[in-house]
Amino acid sequence: MFNLNRGSSRGFTMVELILVMVIAGILAAVAVPRMIGRSSFDTRGFADQLAATVRFAQKLAVSQRRDVSVHLTASEATLCYDPIAPCATASQAPGPGGEKPYTVTAPGGVTIASSLAVLTFDAGGRPDIAAQLDIQVNGSGTHHVLVEQETGYVHD
Repeated sequence: MFNLNRGSSRGFTMVELILVMVIAGILAAVAVPRMIGRSSFDTRGFADQLAATVRFAQKLAVSQRRDVSVHLTASEATLCYDPIAPCATASQAPGPGGEKPYTVTAPGGVTIASSLAVLTFDAGGRPDIAAQLDIQVNGSGTHHVLVEQETGYVHD
């Protein structure tokens, strides 16, 4: 009278179909904006990279007991022992891996804005600035890399 053998039926249950649709919806809500709106990630990522570069310049000045300058343009930051721009090949400072010149370049659509073209740290790690320096990284939004006047502390 009743057919209890369902092994011969094919297809998905309504619960399985709804579950797949919910998972696809969650992925679309999370993943698609990240792929489309990448410029905000580029801006934040470069601001973090620039802050790390300025911190490295300060540490390099202390460890080598000599002045180290960060040359800032609209699209890159380069480490140099000489504060005179452009940085001569002989006075280029090495990066953490020994690469010369140590330069970080902004991705497309991201720019650097600073009131100083050259930021120099002395052998004690102190910057040559009269007030807190605000280096702005502009792209999709603005992020700030701040350098404190007295200590050279770099933060955002």
